[in-house]
Amino acid sequence: MAEGGSGADGGIDLELRKSDESALVQCKQWKAQKVGVSVVREMFGVLTASNADKVIIITSGRYTQQAIDFASDKRITLVDGTELLSLIHDVQTEPKVEATKQTTCPRCGSELVERQAKRGINAGNSFLGCSSFPKCRHTQ
Repeated sequence: MAEGGSGADGGIDLELRKSDESALVQCKQWKAQKVGVSVVREMFGVLTASNADKVIIITSGRYTQQAIDFASDKRITLVDGTELLSLIHDVQTEPKVEATKQTTCPRCGSELVERQAKRGINAGNSFLGCSSFPKCRHTQ
């Protein structure tokens, strides 16, 4: 295993090798957003230009449907936050990391994020709002 460095690494965070196979890994932290198809396309370009056998993209969040569709017939593995947590649980000893409550918007399916009211009767109070605001204005 080799770690990617800073600079023009094509977005590669890790390079994994086992026997004659190699995989390039990119990690993305997305708290309120989904990883889009542009990231997956970029890593496919890196894969094509390299001698690697596959690409693995890992996120703490989720992927857009376009990203999932683009990767489906390619040597690209997408690992989302739920799967990542499951992988961690598989190898973790005490104490276990607890899953956080993931709430999705009932209107559009985007993730709900914690926000704070800035004005009005609820100023200063926390609420959940759709991460795709202002396109979707759902709140809880």
